Amino acid sequence: MPSQYRKLLQYIGLACVVTACSRGPATGSATAYVIPLNPAEAPMVTVRQIVERDTLLGRRVRVTGVCALTQTGPSAGVWVLQAGLWAIEVRGLVPGSCLSDPVGTEALTIFAQVVAGADSTDRLLLRLPE
Repeated sequence: MPSQYRKLLQYIGLACVVTACSRGPATGSATAYVIPLNPAEAPMVTVRQIVERDTLLGRRVRVTGVCALTQTGPSAGVWVLQAGLWAIEVRGLVPGSCLSDPVGTEALTIFAQVVAGADSTDRLLLRLPE
């Protein structure tokens, strides 16, 4: 009797392995996320989508807006990208349009990675080299 249970358990285990392997990798969506290595490969998203969607967390994206605010001194490299009513903090290379006067008159598109801010619900962008 114990050998019959052992065989039954082996068959059940084999069936589970076959079922799991036949499904392919668990991606959570119909297509797997491929990390873009350059801006041309990254999807275009809006500032609003970045702020509202948790699905973009950790993703590399392109986003368009205007420079709304930049800092100088020890905080250089921290600026704000704004599109309409939506704004997001950006860390990294400050574009020249942020340093011109008046600020916020020139639209720009950046390549960046969406990351969590200090508060887990906040989002910010880490600007990547283009």
